[in-house]
Amino acid sequence: MNVKPIFYKTLASILLVSALLPAWGMDKATVRILPHDDVIYKISSDIGFENWNFGIDIKGIKVDIDRLEVSHYSAGEQLNHVEYAKSTLSAYLRTMDDGGITSTGFHMMLPKKLNADRLVVEFFSNDKSLMKKSIKLERFEQKNTYRFPLQGTWFISSGYDFGVEHRRHLSRGHFSYDILKVNELGQYSKGTELKDNFSFGLPVFSPAAGTVIKVHDGEKDGKPGTRPGKANYIEIDHGEGEVSRFVHLKMGSILVAAGDKVASGQEIAAIGKSGTKDVHLHFGFQRNIVDAQGHKKQIPIPALFSDYFVSWNQGSNKLVELGRPRRGQFIRHN
Repeated sequence: MNVKPIFYKTLASILLVSALLPAWGMDKATVRILPHDDVIYKISSDIGFENWNFGIDIKGIKVDIDRLEVSHYSAGEQLNHVEYAKSTLSAYLRTMDDGGITSTGFHMMLPKKLNADRLVVEFFSNDKSLMKKSIKLERFEQKNTYRFPLQGTWFISSGYDFGVEHRRHLSRGHFSYDILKVNELGQYSKGTELKDNFSFGLPVFSPAAGTVIKVHDGEKDGKPGTRPGKANYIEIDHGEGEVSRFVHLKMGSILVAAGDKVASGQEIAAIGKSGTKDVHLHFGFQRNIVDAQGHKKQIPIPALFSDYFVSWNQGSNKLVELGRPRRGQFIRHN
């Protein structure tokens, strides 16, 4: 019996299997771009740039990722290329209990005039490409007209400018505001009790006509500085997939119920301290969507407001016909 052909065939099979081992399991590996694997909204800034945040979710991968490449395209032409080495990726990627990999937010920005329309991410291990994912970039276009949801002059204590509190990657709080009532000295309270806080109990108004879709009430307003419990909140569907959300409302102050129709400027509740350590209104917008995998999700979206006045350091007021408040600004709406 000639064992050489059998030996060489066996050796060849072993070498082939060894070469394929790194890819085993890759046929079932999937990568999703967050928030919803269909499109990422490009958000225009005030200085001629477009920026967006996205995350990555990977399932079924069996090898270490040591490089990530991110490219931007416009009409098929590459505009920009960024590489993340393994040492950098360690700050972005984390392994989940089920073995999958997820990321914190990647923040990208390019000049608006370049008109980037596609994002491509590609993963590598030992200089070999593991997988590639392409996703559209679309400019977010607001469909409705909104008014500021409070009357009088208010301070924006937190917004979603780059690097501040409410640019929280893909959370419901992304693109939201924390809004306080302050006195002429910039103080938001004159004491340690709820009644001392200038915001507590002041009315909240619907920013546009719509239908109330969610209401939660019954959570107590604790003493300022105490550990918070759950929050009272309202969600209003304004049509075209745009939903406003009001959080930390005063217990018992909610004037609407799910299914109610509301008008623009209609009083809906009062500011409280449910679910937070300090009295303020948390306010933002979202879209309720179904992603490519059929999962229902709430995607935070930005919003522009019409006809409000803004000032810095309580200086002279300037009318903003259409814009978004920024952290540190005083906003007045009559």
